[in-house]
Amino acid sequence: MQRIKGKLSNLQDLIIFVDRLKDTTGYIELYLPYLNEEVTLCHDGVNFYISTNKKDFPEKKALRAFIEKWILKGISPEFEFVEGEPCSSGVPIPEDELFQLIKDPFLERVSELPSHFEIVKIDVKKVPSFLVAHWTAKRPVNREEVYKFGLTLSDILKYVEADLLEIKPFTAVESFPYKLRIFIQAIAVLVVMYFALPLGYLKFNQFKLPEAINWGLREKIVKGTLREELPVKGCLKTDFYLIGNRVVNPGIDGTVGTKDDISVKLPDQGYKPVFALPVK
Repeated sequence: MQRIKGKLSNLQDLIIFVDRLKDTTGYIELYLPYLNEEVTLCHDGVNFYISTNKKDFPEKKALRAFIEKWILKGISPEFEFVEGEPCSSGVPIPEDELFQLIKDPFLERVSELPSHFEIVKIDVKKVPSFLVAHWTAKRPVNREEVYKFGLTLSDILKYVEADLLEIKPFTAVESFPYKLRIFIQAIAVLVVMYFALPLGYLKFNQFKLPEAINWGLREKIVKGTLREELPVKGCLKTDFYLIGNRVVNPGIDGTVGTKDDISVKLPDQGYKPVFALPVK
């Protein structure tokens, strides 16, 4: 009796072990770490059998779902291959059907199926009722729901391939009412413009200039300082400074002397000596 333990790196590894079993007796146990998924394939010298820990899921579907999760999650299954030991139990499956299942090209395409999708069009007479119910209620379908209703992701892909089903990726924003979606999109555009074009928006600092000049005059008269940070915030929370005889906003880079500065000379005459405006 030979016993081998390890991890499978791809489907071809599984095919090699199953192909070896068909000429002898024994089994291969497969286990997906973290997901509690187990499948056993055994051969009694004549027939193959499938057993699984998913008692509420048909064995053949369980093997298909196991392979799909293996591919989607990117987790290498652990295996134990035992050759020469009698086959214990399970649901029989013909050899050609087993190999056809493992080699099904739709299995390796499961990543094409969105994690959440909406049903756009459906043949209500030829697809399972749970898909019809989701389509009628305009509810999205997620991958886990597919398994809960006894289907596999490759089944969904086959319905799509046969034009029995048309789907599209689902996004949470699309589930909002139309007016709310428009409002959210408008806000998103404004935010992008706000951060993509900051220098243009610094022109809004002009609205803060009178207050900054007033504080600059106060500091110059009361303290006589040549450089002082003023208690005024401009656009994007930028600071204003009194530097010599000028009020300066250094712009978004925070550095005085760069191109995005706003600099205004304090008036020498023609102003009323108001020392400070109330700050809200």
